[in-house]
Amino acid sequence: MIDTMKVGLKIAQYRKDLQLTQDDLANRLNITRQALSKWENGTSLPSIELLTDLCQLFQTNVENLLCLNETTTIEDEHNLFKNHSRLYIINRIIKGEINVNIPDVFYQFSPLERMKILKAIKEDKLDCNLRDLAVRLTQSEHKYLFNTIKRGGII
Repeated sequence: MIDTMKVGLKIAQYRKDLQLTQDDLANRLNITRQALSKWENGTSLPSIELLTDLCQLFQTNVENLLCLNETTTIEDEHNLFKNHSRLYIINRIIKGEINVNIPDVFYQFSPLERMKILKAIKEDKLDCNLRDLAVRLTQSEHKYLFNTIKRGGII
């Protein structure tokens, strides 16, 4: 299964290695910066056609770009889900049985898991630093969370 978060981190790293901004790479691929941002934050993946363009630009193959041959990464030591069911871990975080700094680990969650966490925050079941979290949210996640809650003028 393709880990969209890992792929996004890899695309961002390759882009930075080439000293390209998101705007630069988006222009080269004839896409919007927002589309590229979604890839990099793991909420979507490039199409097959764009994958081949990315592979040519980054001088790599599809297997590498999609992290298909990777079994471990440097981040594994910080991986909340290593050796555990993702649903089990998410539910324990929401119940307060696992104490984590949500903004620091938010990148590890799939889009569906991110919405589950945001719902818990919105319903005051889960507490976190909203200022730190806000910069890690997609536009739609930001809208979902902050257009409906009032927390002492934050954001």
